[in-house]
Amino acid sequence: MPTFFPAPLLRSLRQFAVSDEVKDAVDAIHATILNQGAILGTQRVIQSNKDDVQQVAVWGLLCLSTDDIIGQSFDSNVPGGIHRIGNYVVVRKNTVEDEKELEIVALEAVDHYKDKDKIVLVYEVNTQSLRMFQCKDGTATMLTVKVVQCLHARDFHRAIGFALVRCAVDLHVLGEKSALLHQLEKYKAATCDAGNFYVRASVMQTKKGRSFCVLNGHGQDVVSCNAKPVLFEAILPKFCISEDAGEIKGSKKNGKKQKKEHMKTVPRRGVKEEEKLGLLPSLDYGDIATFDLMISLGPVEADAVVGAPVVTIPTSSDSKTPIRRYSAYCDTVVVVPVDSPVVAALALLRKQLHHQLSGIYNQLKDAPEAVKSVAVRQFPLVGAAFPLAVVSDSEGPECSSEESLNDVKTIESLHRAFLQPLNRPLFRVSRGCSLAQQGEWLAASDVLYNVHEGIPSSGMGSHCQSALVDGFYGYYHYLQQGINDKGWGCAYRSLQTLASWLFLEHYTQQRTLLHEQIQSALIKIGDKPACFQGSKEWIGSLEVGYVLDELFGVTFRSLSVSSGAQLPELARELLYHFETQGTPVMMGGGQLAFTLLGVNYDPDAGVCAFLTLDPHYTGDEDLDTIQNQTVVLEGYKAVPCSWRKTTTFAKNSFYNLCLPQRPNVGF
Repeated sequence: MPTFFPAPLLRSLRQFAVSDEVKDAVDAIHATILNQGAILGTQRVIQSNKDDVQQVAVWGLLCLSTDDIIGQSFDSNVPGGIHRIGNYVVVRKNTVEDEKELEIVALEAVDHYKDKDKIVLVYEVNTQSLRMFQCKDGTATMLTVKVVQCLHARDFHRAIGFALVRCAVDLHVLGEKSALLHQLEKYKAATCDAGNFYVRASVMQTKKGRSFCVLNGHGQDVVSCNAKPVLFEAILPKFCISEDAGEIKGSKKNGKKQKKEHMKTVPRRGVKEEEKLGLLPSLDYGDIATFDLMISLGPVEADAVVGAPVVTIPTSSDSKTPIRRYSAYCDTVVVVPVDSPVVAALALLRKQLHHQLSGIYNQLKDAPEAVKSVAVRQFPLVGAAFPLAVVSDSEGPECSSEESLNDVKTIESLHRAFLQPLNRPLFRVSRGCSLAQQGEWLAASDVLYNVHEGIPSSGMGSHCQSALVDGFYGYYHYLQQGINDKGWGCAYRSLQTLASWLFLEHYTQQRTLLHEQIQSALIKIGDKPACFQGSKEWIGSLEVGYVLDELFGVTFRSLSVSSGAQLPELARELLYHFETQGTPVMMGGGQLAFTLLGVNYDPDAGVCAFLTLDPHYTGDEDLDTIQNQTVVLEGYKAVPCSWRKTTTFAKNSFYNLCLPQRPNVGF
């Protein structure tokens, strides 16, 4: 029975499963189990020409309190199709001498939770090893664990043959709360059974791109003449099942393979609108097939009002009572095998949607009069292969614009339960953290993201020490946004890339940083005279740091060398920076600026290479060119995003580096 485990989740397990306080306590009392909880995942039987194979996939981990074996229920937070399939424990090596003791730990975990879950994952912190056991009748049998080496959840989904499917409902009324409750009742009725369930879906048509159709709960296209069933694969974005997921590989062949898959998920200029129909773009999950609930097609009782979103306008009155606005928002996600029949996918989606609508209805009905909106939003997680549904209410009328989750204890419990970092916001609507918000600005974006993913390796060998940028960034370069800054704007563009990382990691709400904003900030702090505004004067690494501090409150470190030949001396500092801070770095020298995304260092030979993102590129947003083609840049030729040995930089020029420090803003 193969068990699949995503590499990003393993990184989260290593980082967040055991706090420093627990480690210190363990050293004192020599405890065996440091952390424990539930495995969140999927189990299914894959049919083949030979024997059927049961597939187990771990999508996430749910940390449970050691003094409460039941723990707080988070089942409603995870997507439909994902369940608790077992338990995990984190142990220390010096208390577990051999495999037999690990088996005992696994069996004790089953007894501890007193449930039917028989799969136990044991993670050993010192060796950082994973072991999975099938426990039955007092015997623990070790299972084969395959860690899927992937950068993002979409690669894990592809490896195990799953896809995300989504449906959102957004309701607004003007008048009384009862009107919104009545609307919610209609939507609940439309999702109660397959006979009343109708959705609009985008389907790939042969040679015609994507177009919309209307499906009933049985997966039939009710608009077509013969009401034939639609294939689930036709609804999904271009998708394939692959054993290899997208990490940076050591060969051009693998790099090109990942590049092709990456191109499907990155917003590009010139993409036809019909190719985006019914798909929500996301950074970590790729394009997500999205259904629209068609309530007006369901049966309507004679005394029922119209089953679509309604605005009730009160009659004019001399009363000074303010007009009240109410809203409800529901965002539902389910995970479905790509080889499933469409009727199975719709049934799971309908059930999950009905459950969430019922929860919203009950919460709004029982809420104090001051509460004007209730929302269930999806938020991407770090490490886990699925987004998290979070319900909140607000005294503001608009679900989409008000910050509604202000309970710090609730937010902290979500961070700790799902092994999320505590030093960055993940569940804040005001910072654009939700999946829907991400999809909205991605659809409107004119830059590419994380273009380094899928490029060939540096060629320096696997024995080298390597570290890369952590998170997402946008690639900014010459001539973008209709600005001709060729010859003077390279540092501006590098700064824009650094600022985009802050936005994509939710440390700022500012989506883009304009040239005039950069110049204005430098004038404001007294670094530049007033005539600098609107000029074509270039800036350096210090100015980049000043702007980060002034506009975003981000501190920075500066490094410098007197010649390009000394750049290898910075390798260890850069390794430490990318491992601990993870932010992209701006480097200036020889009147040129570059963005550094990583470093590869050979301590024995004393040589290193920088993963360089070149802002001097003037071409289109074409990933193949950016990753593989040598082009003319600023007086030299290079691949725009590539590993470059330090010997390729000017030997007689000073080099100054700006290293932004990751903000520590908490939840």
